[in-house]
Amino acid sequence: MKYTREVLEEAVAKATSVAGVLRQFGLREDGGNHANISRRIKLYGIDTSHFRGMAHQQGIPPRNRLHWSEVLTVAPVGSNRREAALLRRALLESGRSHRCENCGTGPEWRRSPLALHVDHIDGNPNDSRPENLRFLCPNCHSQTPTWGRRSRHNRPIGALDAAPAESSIEAEAGTR
Repeated sequence: MKYTREVLEEAVAKATSVAGVLRQFGLREDGGNHANISRRIKLYGIDTSHFRGMAHQQGIPPRNRLHWSEVLTVAPVGSNRREAALLRRALLESGRSHRCENCGTGPEWRRSPLALHVDHIDGNPNDSRPENLRFLCPNCHSQTPTWGRRSRHNRPIGALDAAPAESSIEAEAGTR
């Protein structure tokens, strides 16, 4: 069967997902068919705004989704790093502007998406408090002392694993 614009427009209008379109054509819902139909729908510019994705989960928040205040904390020594996507979501939900804090570049550059980096100001990946995180564009981030874990190369082992001071005054005084 040839998937012309007209045939696809009719099927897409009746369905709520790409899988629904596949079922209308009597096709198996596997990767090749899904990719082919998705590509054609995109090629023809057919409106899919009514697609709901996984309808059984539509409108239901994930059960294990952490609140931003639970993500933006100091993790125990030896913990794994928080994923950048999780930190990015938490910062945005906390009200942080999605712009480079150095030059002001937004999440789009030359009409293309730009992934802003989440930078730990003190270089400690365990310290994910809001005041220790900032969004930086790749250009500005590459000029910082914490880019690419630069801050780790010249410090004694374990120096970054210590718990952060409670306030900047205590940090300057070196007390805890």
